[in-house]
This record gives sequence, structure tokens and C-alpha cells, in this order.
Amino acid sequence: MNAASSHDCHHAAGCGCERPCATCTCRKPDTGRRKKPVLWLLGLLGVLALLVVTALAQGATDSEPCGKPGLLIIAHGSPAKAWNQPVLAQEQKVRDLLGQDSPFGKVKVVFMEFAEPNVADGLEELQKAGCPRIVAVPLLIAPSSHSHWDIPVLLGLYSDPRIEKTLREEGAKLVRCNVPVTLTTTLSDSDVIERVMLKRVRALSNDPNREAVVLLAHGSEAIPGPWEDFMKRTVSYICGKTGITYADWACVAVGQEYSRAVAAIDAAARHRNRVIVVGAYLSSGVQRMHKRWMDRFESQQADMPGLENPLKGLNLALSEQGLLPDESVAQWIVATAKDEIARHP
Repeated sequence: MNAASSHDCHHAAGCGCERPCATCTCRKPDTGRRKKPVLWLLGLLGVLALLVVTALAQGATDSEPCGKPGLLIIAHGSPAKAWNQPVLAQEQKVRDLLGQDSPFGKVKVVFMEFAEPNVADGLEELQKAGCPRIVAVPLLIAPSSHSHWDIPVLLGLYSDPRIEKTLREEGAKLVRCNVPVTLTTTLSDSDVIERVMLKRVRALSNDPNREAVVLLAHGSEAIPGPWEDFMKRTVSYICGKTGITYADWACVAVGQEYSRAVAAIDAAARHRNRVIVVGAYLSSGVQRMHKRWMDRFESQQADMPGLENPLKGLNLALSEQGLLPDESVAQWIVATAKDEIARHP
């Protein structure tokens, strides 16, 4: 075989050598063909990795905490929308008072029972907003079983199978929060009740020398001490500011046990010509409570001739409002929440 024919044979074989060889060791053409798919695969993997990293980074940005705590305002709640509306209005009032420099990323008003949104809804909403912690302010008059046990259970701060069972039976939803929650004090630890009740009395008073004051509030059989303390403190404050020299108080749940109020009002009427009755209730006054009792008494009187109404004919001035819609309630919420953040950043 001559050189030309050998060269042609190599080209025909596809080895790519420029001169004859016994055993072809040239692998350049084959190597080139193998590198191209490898490089293409590596490039594809690099692009995919970049996309994954970008997606993860975007997801981390979206779920990154807003950096500001959430403010959860917890009221008792009522089946009556008229009771709940002034409470719900506190949400916007608090936002307005906090302003643009608010230390809170989100503000939410919720109810323990009877109304929506509930405590679980509020916790979930604040967590979804990225709040790294939650300050819970109980919009309650004074310490009670609600503030000591029910709300802590609803917030996941306290565990008691008996209380949990009762709350579930009442329709409550129990959740466990993934961020720290701090529960603050009730209204009775401030001077809000005294100041608002003074306004209610002054609006009804026309002759302090002839008048008496009777203060009504829920009370708590489980924790009676704090209620007695704040009620005594409140009537003393009112008397000192108005010149009224006779005052009394009674623990009466809304629409229930009004006989306790009747006894206090009747006794006050024996000492003064006119009795001013005010209620340290969050979202209702005493007028409706009093009217319900009077109507019920009259219906009983029809069935029981001779039964005398001890309040009939008395000169009474009954407050139409409780604490709301006084602005000092929203101011107290803001001050309480801010103080918690300031003391425990």
C-alpha cells in the first residue's frame, strides 16, 4: 500500500490522522464530540441551580418578618352587634393614635366569644403578617377568670384541660402561636375608669349636695378583691371631684342579678333626693339594664298583686354609656402596649 492509499484509508476510517499509523491513538474528534454534551449538561444544571437559589431568596424575602410586633386587643364579645361595634372601632382609633411611626406592624381587635374575629383568627393573622412577637392587651375592666385563665389558654400561654374543654364547648378555637406572646394588665390598673365615670356623673349631676352616686360593674366571684378595690377607689375619686358625699357600688353582670343594684340604689335614695347610677361596663350603660329589670318586675307584679317595686317613683339619673366611646380607652391601649415594648424591646 502506498502513502496515498494509506492516507485515504485513515480518512475513510474516520480517525483524522494526517499520516499512516499502525494503531491510531488520535482521539481528538471523539473527545470533542463527548465534551459538547457534557458542557451543555453542566450549563443547564448551572442555570437550574441559579433559578432555584433565586426562588428561595425570593421566598425568604416574602416570608421575612416585618420586624415589628403585632398588637392584639382582646374584648369579651357579645351576641349583640350594637355592643361589638364600639369595640371594633377601637382598632382604627388605636392605629390613628400610633401614627406612621408606630412600633407595631399590625393592630387587630378580637373577641373571646360570641363574635368574630376570635382570638385564634387574630393570632393567625398577625403571624401571617410576619410579626416576630405579639403584645396582647385585654380590653377588660378588671382581673377575672377571663384574664387569669381563659385568655391565657386561648393565647396558648396556659394549659388546663378543664378550661380548654369548656372553651371548646363554647365554640372557641384553640391554637398554639409560633411567636412569643405577652399578655398585659386590665383597665383597672389605670385611672381610665375613674376619669370616664367622673365624666358620666358630671353629665348627669345638677346639685351635688342633694345627690348620691351608685357605681355598677360586672364583678368576679373568682377574684372579688380587685373589683372591690377599684370600685371603692372610683367612687372615692368621683366624690372628691364633684362634692357628692354619698356613694355606693354593686357588682352586677349585664342583664343579671340586678337585685344587687336595687339594694344599693334603694339605700342611696334613703339618704339623698336624687341618685345617679353609672356603669363601669365597656360598651353599655345602665339604662337598658334598669329598664329590663323594671319591665320584668311589672310583669311579675301582675301575677303577684301587692308586690311592691322598691325603685318605683325614685328620682334616678341613669347613664346611657359605659366606658366607650370615650377616647381615653384607645389612649390606654396605646400607652399599655407601648410601655410593654419599651420595657421589653
